[in-house]
Amino acid sequence: MTSISQNLRYLPHTLETRYHAVKTYQNGASVAFICRRYKVSKASLMRWNKRFDGTKESLKNRTHRPLTPHPKAHTQQELTWIKNCIRRNPNATL
Repeated sequence: MTSISQNLRYLPHTLETRYHAVKTYQNGASVAFICRRYKVSKASLMRWNKRFDGTKESLKNRTHRPLTPHPKAHTQQELTWIKNCIRRNPNATL
């Protein structure tokens, strides 16, 4: 028996569940039936159906990482300076 760790708020749906739920929806089954059978919300089903293009890969989770770094983020040279300062002064605090 597998246990769910405490930091997971919900059990994520597998790719197979998403795929079969969308295929069932496209075959004409009612939304209420699909939501009960696969234990998904209507919003999730509609979101998956919207991005489904016929392949399972289209239903994979997408990253939330931004495509570009933040404009005010430290440059690589600044990060090196900070690391060197911390290395030279390990007991220094703010």
